[in-house]
Amino acid sequence: MAAATYDLLIEQGTDYDRVLTVRSQASGHPPLDLTGCTVRAHVRAHHGADAPLLYDLATGGLAITDAAAGKVALHIPGETSAAWTWRIGVSDLELVDAGGRPLRLLAGAVRVTGEVTR
Repeated sequence: MAAATYDLLIEQGTDYDRVLTVRSQASGHPPLDLTGCTVRAHVRAHHGADAPLLYDLATGGLAITDAAAGKVALHIPGETSAAWTWRIGVSDLELVDAGGRPLRLLAGAVRVTGEVTR
């Protein structure tokens, strides 16, 4: 399964919240049971081995919130993004099964719109 493209647009200084449903490739695309799995995601300046880490999405709140229903929640606190000096990066979201095998679910750009009012 190829990773889906999913870009993040983050308004600096504002909480960012998304709940994603991971779906099976089976007929009808039912939610995938994520029991025993974990998720991980990074934002980096660019692709490549030397790309600096801009943000570990698990820091703010990346978690499986309803394993049976395939629900993954992402939360980035506004206080966190308010301190960012970067405006663009790349990210992906990986599901790691109970055996330690990763599966890249999403990949895309991360854009931060600069905060003006402080």
